[in-house]
Amino acid sequence: MATIDERPAAPPITISVQIFRELVGMVGACFAGYGAWLHYPPAGFMVGGGILVGLAVVGTVRGDAAR
Repeated sequence: MATIDERPAAPPITISVQIFRELVGMVGACFAGYGAWLHYPPAGFMVGGGILVGLAVVGTVRGDAAR
């Protein structure tokens, strides 16, 4: 049985920059919606909807540019 010193090191956990950006963006969107909801509950839904509409527009523009 190998001791702790003899075991090979595990490979480092890697995450792509794009996935990291998307995760940070989702967390930021959640915080923006929650913060607006704390101030005025319907505003949380308006902020969340606005973020989703903005993402749809950006996705459409980027999708058209790729062609």
